[in-house]
Amino acid sequence: MKKLEKPQFDMETIIDNCLVHMQNPRKKRITLVKEKIKKKTEEYDELAQYGQLHIIPEHDTIDNIATKEDMEALYTQKFVPKNQPNRAFYDKILALAPYGKCPYCQQNLVKTVDHFLPKSKYVAYTVTPYNLIPACSDCNTGKLDSTFHNRVEEPFHPYYDNFDDCVWLKAKLIEMEPVSFQFYADPPIDISEEKRQRICHSFSEQGFCLNNIYKLHAAEEYCSRETRLKECFQKGKKELAVEVLQDLIKDEKSISLNSWKTALYQSIIDSEWYWNEYLPEICKGKD
Repeated sequence: MKKLEKPQFDMETIIDNCLVHMQNPRKKRITLVKEKIKKKTEEYDELAQYGQLHIIPEHDTIDNIATKEDMEALYTQKFVPKNQPNRAFYDKILALAPYGKCPYCQQNLVKTVDHFLPKSKYVAYTVTPYNLIPACSDCNTGKLDSTFHNRVEEPFHPYYDNFDDCVWLKAKLIEMEPVSFQFYADPPIDISEEKRQRICHSFSEQGFCLNNIYKLHAAEEYCSRETRLKECFQKGKKELAVEVLQDLIKDEKSISLNSWKTALYQSIIDSEWYWNEYLPEICKGKD
């Protein structure tokens, strides 16, 4: 889970662009709530900074004037299409993700924009830049319209949370053939209990289901490294192969403390079964 720079867009410009060529009565309704949307955007930013987004009540109208359908049209017809002025803002949001990687899983490529507070249940924030997160299709689909009702349930927010200031992502090598891996969250005890719980919840199936994403890629990654590990093991036993893995870990940590590849490599280093049983056996078979 990767922290991103918060978008710095002018809310009034976004709304005005959306209203271009929009037909009445929808245009009139949205114009009437324009100032309310701007105020709600400022409130969102303030609440998010203090971890209070969960206190925002669900709503399907703005001041009983603009409807959910109005705001949905504002987004789908005036914000997303490539021929609309606000598409530039949409593309800038996508570009906020370093290397084009989804900030939720840090693995898949960004393909879409996620509404952190679902637009179907929090219509005032449908085009609020702070509520629009670059995301991969898996994380966006998995999150869908899920909501939260307390701070612990609140998933990782890339613009306001930093979960990469401590090592918490771990992996376990499954000791059977073919070699496979399971990933889990194990935050250190020296961070707040609230943050520990939020990391675990965001990682879990109730959050972004990150184990399911990582374990699929881990199998392929391991296969791509096994031949080299076998060669090193045959030349210099465990020590030489471990040096290779430690170099890979160093490279990964230069990008993120919680790379799933780092956890994968460390789980190999930590497995006595791998070094004492599995690797000697497959090297013997190769001979």
